[in-house]
Amino acid sequence: MTPTQEQEIWMYQNMVTSRFFEETIEKIYMEGKTPAFNMAKGPIPGEMHLSNGQEPCAVGVCAHLNKDDIIVSTHRPHHVAIAKGVDLHKMTAEIFGKKTGLSGGRGGHMH
Repeated sequence: MTPTQEQEIWMYQNMVTSRFFEETIEKIYMEGKTPAFNMAKGPIPGEMHLSNGQEPCAVGVCAHLNKDDIIVSTHRPHHVAIAKGVDLHKMTAEIFGKKTGLSGGRGGHMH
């Protein structure tokens, strides 16, 4: 497959969006957890599994999927969800445990 210029732009935009999202979530996640790391503190308590550096893999796979195709990810799912076209507001709400999240705020960042 030789991508068109439009597809290349889509891939680049998704990789940049994914990296920016991860870096932003990481900053917020670390709030209140330093100087001594305490997983229970901060605006996002619990674990956080980021996917920085894995953006090209997700975008490369999702570039071959149709809108109705389903994909399953690992415990580092943000980059795959972004490349598949998830609503970033709903995914962010889910990470923060909000009812407006993708799973009503019950799944956290891995679900």
